[in-house]
Amino acid sequence: MRSKSLLLAGLSLSFLLNLQAQTTGISGKYEGTADLQGTGTLKISAEISEIGNKITGVIHTPLGDAEIIEGTYSASVLALTVDAGGDDLLLNGNVSADRKISGQVSGEIAKGTFELKRVGDIPPESETKAVIHQSKDKWHEDLRFLAAELPKKHKNAFNLISKEQFDSMVADLDSKIPSLSDEQIILGMGRIVSRIGDGHTGLGWAWLFPRVPIRMFWFGKELRVVQAGKAFPRLSGARITRIDGRKVEELYERSREYIAPNESEQYVLNADPYLLTYPVFLKVLGAGNSDYGIKFDFTDLRGHKGSIELKAAAPGEKIDWIEAYKTAPLYLQHPDEPFFYEYLKDAKTVYVNFKWYPRRPQFKKFSNELFNFIDKNDVRKLVFDLRLNGGGDFTRGRDYFIKPLKERKKFLERGRLFTIIGRQTFSAGMANSADFRNDLKAILVGEPTGARPNGYQENRSFSLPNSHLPVSYSIELYKFSETDTPGIIPDKLIAPDWKSYLAGRDPVMEWILSYPSMK
Repeated sequence: MRSKSLLLAGLSLSFLLNLQAQTTGISGKYEGTADLQGTGTLKISAEISEIGNKITGVIHTPLGDAEIIEGTYSASVLALTVDAGGDDLLLNGNVSADRKISGQVSGEIAKGTFELKRVGDIPPESETKAVIHQSKDKWHEDLRFLAAELPKKHKNAFNLISKEQFDSMVADLDSKIPSLSDEQIILGMGRIVSRIGDGHTGLGWAWLFPRVPIRMFWFGKELRVVQAGKAFPRLSGARITRIDGRKVEELYERSREYIAPNESEQYVLNADPYLLTYPVFLKVLGAGNSDYGIKFDFTDLRGHKGSIELKAAAPGEKIDWIEAYKTAPLYLQHPDEPFFYEYLKDAKTVYVNFKWYPRRPQFKKFSNELFNFIDKNDVRKLVFDLRLNGGGDFTRGRDYFIKPLKERKKFLERGRLFTIIGRQTFSAGMANSADFRNDLKAILVGEPTGARPNGYQENRSFSLPNSHLPVSYSIELYKFSETDTPGIIPDKLIAPDWKSYLAGRDPVMEWILSYPSMK
């Protein structure tokens, strides 16, 4: 999630630096300030890499990082495009003999000046790439660095766990490091970070380890395989009953130790099936003794029981998936698009699927097309589906969905506007769900959201000094509801059910379409 100020301080820069050429090039680490109207002076730094004609890097600010996604450096001009919020800023500057870059900032969201000075070289990738295996001394250093930095950076690290409890957990892990494997140490640190409580604070470890080729989902008390690797067709739709002989219900309870405890139960329901696909995680829970494979007991769609030893796929390995359903319901269609809409003519209903937040130009274009269609057609109901929305910049949702809806009074009548939420509705997705209820009186349908409406969010990150594992932390306390509930509670609770999913039906949309229509 981003606050509006991040459009600035994230230096959501598409910026143009007119620099006087230097024969030594522009690669390097830079530090300095940006003095912006209405914001004041911000300390900023940059890492700029020039390889041939390609410019890459990142801009660091107090409120977030901005990645350089493209750039050119030719004839004394350095042109960089940086995506960190969807708005463009232009920086025009010159390089002095002592390697200072100074000039003007201009753009729709900010005006001012900036100054950067080169302070060193960029370390080779081998010195900044995350590693899994290292000496015990380095793990001790990383743990102590984590214990010192996380409380200083988090908005309120001890809002749930006490400092004494936190220090005790750190001391306990520190004493055990000599007898633990690298994987156990990493998961041990992850457990400590999760105890801070919020879902925006965590240790980034999962992307480093192999996963078994299945994806699971809790339907009530049944853990079902919703996607299976092509090599395992019998697992598609199967109910998983045990993993390495352990009941999945038992593993669910054990996994809580590694999942942020101060979000909703839906957050746990969403996180647990993902974690249970990692052999290294299962090993820490006492299920299995291998980092690369695990045994699953299951009941297939024909009711036949079986067991299978699944080998984990390496991180990034391409997997061809088999879906459990034969026909995808509307909300699972177009999975690679941030949003799409469809007119259900017979019901005179426009359905909008809203999964994530692209850059503002794309968002604005979609919004214009959507409301142009709504204005020119007979639309009696409008549905915004955020059940797969895991977050982004909630101000874009407000600017391009909430604000235009406020101008169309027709949809402020009860029974015309609906918002679908669920366990994967998190961060900015949760915030905009609250906006639909608070500002537009929409009827919310589905499950409670994964994120609490009032809690710590707006994450930033730092890296551990030796392993370079990323640690995210929250910097803001947001309150999107007058009442403090564990997740935003829908007006109509409809939990996912397995039979409907398998058949490609969507009971949530069926309920909305059956709701008495407004003329």
